[in-house]
Amino acid sequence: MRSRHDRILDLAERRLSLGVELGVIQRRIEDERLDGALITLDGRKLVNFSSCAYLALNRDDRLKRAAIDAIERYGTSYSSSPTYTALPLYDVLEERLREMTGGAVAVVQTTTLAHLAALPVLIGPDDLALVDAQTHDSVHLATRTLIGGGVAVESIPHNDVEALERRVAEAVRTHHRVWFLADGVYSMFGDVAPVREIASLQVKYPTLHVYYDDAHGFGWAGRHGRGYVLSQTDLTERLVVSAGFAKSFGAVGAVLAFGDRALARRVRLVGGPLTFSGPIPPPDLGAAAESARIHLTPELVDLQDRLRNDIRWVRSEIVKRQLPLVSPAETPIWFIHVGGPERVGEMIQRLIHDGFYVNAAAFPAVPVGQGGIRFTQTLHNTRDQIEGLLSAIQRHLPEVGTEIEIDLRDHAMWSVSEDHPGDT
Repeated sequence: MRSRHDRILDLAERRLSLGVELGVIQRRIEDERLDGALITLDGRKLVNFSSCAYLALNRDDRLKRAAIDAIERYGTSYSSSPTYTALPLYDVLEERLREMTGGAVAVVQTTTLAHLAALPVLIGPDDLALVDAQTHDSVHLATRTLIGGGVAVESIPHNDVEALERRVAEAVRTHHRVWFLADGVYSMFGDVAPVREIASLQVKYPTLHVYYDDAHGFGWAGRHGRGYVLSQTDLTERLVVSAGFAKSFGAVGAVLAFGDRALARRVRLVGGPLTFSGPIPPPDLGAAAESARIHLTPELVDLQDRLRNDIRWVRSEIVKRQLPLVSPAETPIWFIHVGGPERVGEMIQRLIHDGFYVNAAAFPAVPVGQGGIRFTQTLHNTRDQIEGLLSAIQRHLPEVGTEIEIDLRDHAMWSVSEDHPGDT
């Protein structure tokens, strides 16, 4: 008899293998140069709606020049753990990130390594870690390290503040601290954490600490691009926010922002990937430092306003077309529910035929039965391109069909209407 672990892996492998066979995932683009909006697959130009470069900074000439300058000055790599020595670009980047976030910071190679650096330092065997069920897999990966260290880790239904409070109220009697781990903006469905309500719980329960992965909210949201989470609440001593540079920021790397400077120092000194892993390469440091400079200028406000206006326009178009949108939150991530993997695959193939590339999303990226098409919008995309995609979805969806299998108790799916403004 096969174990539950093997059965889950078998299911995930079958679903992903189907996506490969249908030609909708694990593709390699054929472009020798990119313009941001288009990619080439099988010799055909497709409008790309899978990019997370929300502010289009990944193609900005200033970031490219900064990356090239860093290579010319420091080479393609600096082969030393930052524990010993690091390039001066780290100081430049950290200073700008401190100004952006208003807190103490640690620069890390990726968001996954940020979680692995921070969480085992922040959370000990006397603590309880509560994890939102839809939190990004990279956070769940770090919780396996916590479990290995003797930490109790439990799942909380997605965005269920009442369930969270019930468990926190119980845990304050049995654990030293309670840590709640969640995303700021959820990468698949585009919905957002109830940050203000959770901040209110922290006032009520002084032992409640919160850790957010705000990779998809960083840059396009908040003052100086400090992210969705810090646009909703202040960076307090019991709040830690991680964010990546690979989305809006246009570079590679990540940052941990702390309201507690002593805690930041501890993570920087003893966080495993910060001690035993290599550095961010010079070109990415150069690009990230230049992006941070841009984020501290009035130009960012204009970029954010342009994207925000486009997001609101897309939302109104989806409402008008009555598409089965999973979350109406005003973020640059949209998820249209379809159902099983075969229907998702057919929908993606139809859209590719029409000249659009979007993300297929089925188990294990989303829960079983909640598959659909995920598309993102960036400042690379024009409204004509987006309107073309929405028209194609509206045309094909009745023919492909949808399967509504979502449990409304555990997942935020609404019948979207104009009088439901979303979560932002």
